Amino acid sequence: MTTRPTALRLDFHGTPLDLEVAHGAGVEDALAFLATHLTAEEAKPDETGREPVATLRVHAGDPGLLAPPAGTAAEDIHLRKSASEFFTVPARRAAVDGREYLECTKTGSRFVFDRASRVIDVALGSGGHMDLVELVRDLVLKHQENTGAAVLHATAAYRDGTVVLVTGAKGAGKSTVLLELVEHFGYEILSGDKTVVHELPDGSVLAAGWPDYPHLGYGTVAKYPGLREIAGIADDYVPAEGHAFSPVGKFAVDPLPFRDRFPSAPAGVRVPVAAILHPAIGPGEHTVVEPLTGGREEHAEVLRANVESAFDGANAGWHHYLDDDRAAHAERVTRITDVLAGVPAWTLTGPGDLTARNVPALIAGSAEAAL
Repeated sequence: MTTRPTALRLDFHGTPLDLEVAHGAGVEDALAFLATHLTAEEAKPDETGREPVATLRVHAGDPGLLAPPAGTAAEDIHLRKSASEFFTVPARRAAVDGREYLECTKTGSRFVFDRASRVIDVALGSGGHMDLVELVRDLVLKHQENTGAAVLHATAAYRDGTVVLVTGAKGAGKSTVLLELVEHFGYEILSGDKTVVHELPDGSVLAAGWPDYPHLGYGTVAKYPGLREIAGIADDYVPAEGHAFSPVGKFAVDPLPFRDRFPSAPAGVRVPVAAILHPAIGPGEHTVVEPLTGGREEHAEVLRANVESAFDGANAGWHHYLDDDRAAHAERVTRITDVLAGVPAWTLTGPGDLTARNVPALIAGSAEAAL
């Protein structure tokens, strides 16, 4: 007897994806990873009439069954290219008869994109659950941007129905500041890398978290009891000179024990932004937190510099299932950053140790802080 596929609907704040999962397809780890921020429910008729962005048919068995026709020319690409080998995902891509065929060369996972039928066929190779996660995240982020969301390069700390955004360039110390707020001020992790911000009909904005794989520098890992063990770092490890506070030599941290160590915000929440921190941490005797200088337009420009996009970058076009429609919503993204520019904001320099003495009262709140 043939077992019927399990039908699921994934949803991220108005972006729906349908999954048809064959028995034995091995998607449990991928769904567990995504469950911090996406809902997954049994698919049923949608009374709103929303069509899914795509239907992902996840097959069991040999991924080679989704290979392009023999003799089809292919090119080397990357789903993702990182300074970390762990996060680098090389692939081979071919196009024929209106379909794109893609093979992840590390795991053997395969995707076949069919825009005409709005179907993506998926077969995961050994250890390929993160390939499915990468596909889902890419589709969702691009659809979010195509419907007017702003994606900030920012971590987000949640407490009492609001968030503190921590935004800045790679290596600025966003993760360190996030974990300081969680460890010492009663916050929970809403987002560890990107924050998706939506404009409401009344002009206000709300922030939503994003599922990511923790990627932490040694200076951050070494600060918190138990995190070195979770990251798999030996007791005798010594970082290269100058790299304790740099993006070089970061460590991929297993997300499941990381979530046990640092609490996460409730899944699916979308809340106002109470404060914004702009860190530039590094060596120093003291952490200094000061109000962000300049006018509101200058604040908005700082935020716009930290807006990022899944459509940008050398590897952003690893598939062509979704067109780039961001231009139709550029004014909305500008309005979002303008609203956020009115939120109280501070810069943060020094080693990044937060205490009741240096954290603004708005952020410290009534939580019991470590002195």
